Amino acid sequence: MPATDTMVENLPRLRTPASCEFVPIPAADFARSMRMLASGVVIVTSMVEGQPWGVTLSSLSSFSANPARIAFSIAKYTATAQSIAESGEFGVAILSAGGADLAARQAAPGQPKFLAAEAVSGGGPLLGVPAIAGALHNLECKSVVEVEVLDHLLIVADVVSATTNTSEESGLVFFNQLFGSFFQHQGDKA
Repeated sequence: MPATDTMVENLPRLRTPASCEFVPIPAADFARSMRMLASGVVIVTSMVEGQPWGVTLSSLSSFSANPARIAFSIAKYTATAQSIAESGEFGVAILSAGGADLAARQAAPGQPKFLAAEAVSGGGPLLGVPAIAGALHNLECKSVVEVEVLDHLLIVADVVSATTNTSEESGLVFFNQLFGSFFQHQGDKA
């Protein structure tokens, strides 16, 4: 892991559920609440067994603008998490509304996440990680912090390159277990 000692020392210490002074809500209630949180959809790409691999996530967020950093969590036993832990490099494709079918395919539980040749537009300009054809933006990233939290890996990464698609298409959004797109509110200025 490429984290520095200072970075690790500054990480907050997580409390175990036994040390908390409350009773956690049932997992089903929490899941129902989180389904109401609309979020953008990305595919995190890497190489697995020498082939382009991608997994759909809606947990990615901007972490810092200067330096450009993102953060997301991923189940630590997945091929994607293991690939990132080994190489420290990966891609992030910010999907357009037209990417819903690909997002659904790459999110299918228990299925291999190898990317079809037509889904990949080559590699990024600096790291060569797989880029997704038709994505609004393809980012190349280098992990700076990886922390195991329960059964997930929390990853903070530097964005080292960004390739922009000139499409005017709307971004893909996930809400209440459905993919959709964003529309402009009448009161918003263009």
